[in-house]
Amino acid sequence: MKSTLYILSLLFILTSCKKQSELSNRFNCKTSKITNPKVYTDFKNNFKIAIPTNWKTELYYNDYQSEIFAADTTKQLSETYIIDVAFNYGNLEFNDEFYKKTAAIIANSNLKNVKSDTLQFKSKPAYYYMVSGTKKGFTYNQFNLLVKLSPETYFTAYSEIYGTNTIDERICESINLLNSIEFLQ
Repeated sequence: MKSTLYILSLLFILTSCKKQSELSNRFNCKTSKITNPKVYTDFKNNFKIAIPTNWKTELYYNDYQSEIFAADTTKQLSETYIIDVAFNYGNLEFNDEFYKKTAAIIANSNLKNVKSDTLQFKSKPAYYYMVSGTKKGFTYNQFNLLVKLSPETYFTAYSEIYGTNTIDERICESINLLNSIEFLQ
């Protein structure tokens, strides 16, 4: 009887522990639950993402991409973040030309690259970078993630974080939302 209870307890502990994503580990994020999540599917049925139900969420599509944009409009901009996720049609290669083009865009935007690296996201090759600077008079940070899904498709996401308070926490919250993504293609 005791051994059966011990095995059941051990199984419960093992199944209730959620493994951190590689992206969460890179930013030292703790796994947390999304508050009151609602799962949104993009217009073209390429991916799903969980977003809190109280957030303003908009879906958009054209011939080249399908996008979901969300923000917590119940808080001040300096207390929350804006997230934009998109499935894109086109080729994405993480090569020297890509890195030079990305560095040029960052420099032309008067932003500073804080952190960047390649990794696996949902078992797909990915590249992330974090930039900081000033936008519209506010201290500004932007977290970007690009994921190659196939030779003809890729996924992009960015999170805009304004202000100087709880930046790391808000980055981790946006990574937590990204971790909820399920690619359907």
